[in-house]
Amino acid sequence: MRGLTIFLTCLLFGTVAACTAFKQPSEQEKKTVHELTSNMRTWALGRGLIDVPANWTGSGDVKLYYGLGADHTSVEVRVLGEGVTQERFDAALRERVGRIAAIKNSEMNDIPMLVSAREETPQNVLLQYYMRKTQRQTFVHELHLLVDDVYVMLRADSFKGKIGPVENRLLKLSKEIFKVTPDNAGAGFALGPVVIRSHHDQEIATFNFRPPASDVLLNIYINALSPDDEDRLQVRTQKDGKIFLAGDYEQLRIGQILLAGMSAEESLIGFSDDTHRQILFVSENYRNNPSLSRPAMSIRLSAGGKKRTAIDPDKPRDLVRWTLPEFANKGYDLPLWQRPARRAPVNPSLTDYEAMAVWDAILKSVRLRPNAVAPKPDPWANYRGPSAAEAAESKRILDEFIASFEKPKP
Repeated sequence: MRGLTIFLTCLLFGTVAACTAFKQPSEQEKKTVHELTSNMRTWALGRGLIDVPANWTGSGDVKLYYGLGADHTSVEVRVLGEGVTQERFDAALRERVGRIAAIKNSEMNDIPMLVSAREETPQNVLLQYYMRKTQRQTFVHELHLLVDDVYVMLRADSFKGKIGPVENRLLKLSKEIFKVTPDNAGAGFALGPVVIRSHHDQEIATFNFRPPASDVLLNIYINALSPDDEDRLQVRTQKDGKIFLAGDYEQLRIGQILLAGMSAEESLIGFSDDTHRQILFVSENYRNNPSLSRPAMSIRLSAGGKKRTAIDPDKPRDLVRWTLPEFANKGYDLPLWQRPARRAPVNPSLTDYEAMAVWDAILKSVRLRPNAVAPKPDPWANYRGPSAAEAAESKRILDEFIASFEKPKP
């Protein structure tokens, strides 16, 4: 009778496999969860905030769109590093400029791929180089910015030699980026330590967080104006599970939740092959009125599979390699025959209980910042009053006009 009761309880909450989520945790699992969730760091995330375990590192980038039609323009913004000194900033730029300039454009009489490197200020340097080896006037423009001690890179493309508008937009945007803390981020789109206070029409961003030397990865995708997917997450989980996993997966939990105060769904699965096990947790929010203040958010937590190598704490972070154009990144990777053998995939370093507890703590912390979206100014409005000289001249004309009525006519 007791076994029948447990079976019926499982049916009430979903599949029998889902009942594994209610297994009593061990003391070690409770200790691990306490260590991860009792000390969390708040991160400024787009128009909102998120809390992640304090020892996790994060990075993010956003693409800003100006105009929503076919003639739109865009700018990519990426944070390359924090705690960057002027000396490190200068050294990174020298390496970047040297690597790009060393490559010749074989389609243009072997002139350097680098067209120009212009220093607006010591903390603001503008680069222009050919997008690829071609005779066409297609260029990449990068503005490298040191905001206090945060290294920010802005990138945009120009076509058919239309360079001026692109460079002007980058220079204008560079004056709208400020270093902040999560509690004073204010209006604008935040990339961790900086906020972008520009008036744009669309923003699409990606953030990544992970523990040091771990197989765990938290990925967040934000798309402000993307409409909700016609098939909800629960439906797609079943479809994708049949296609990619042949239905051989374990549904740990599935259902409706709230994400940043908006209706959402989550799907938590585990799956295995002959070598290792992996887990994948996914959550998506839904809203009927997409806007900058109500963005689409997709959050994924994965564990198992590839394990990241340990980072040497005494070695400074590379500020150049990962963002170089493809034609200039030669020399970083070893030849195939010199590379070490691939590491064997690993099982998740977190148990199902630990992963779900961390997942719940992170998702419950996601919230939108109040007043994160500033009203867009009316392009037709003229809020500027007359200058002192204009006001004085208007008064003189008015006084002369009034005085003309007081003089008797001859």
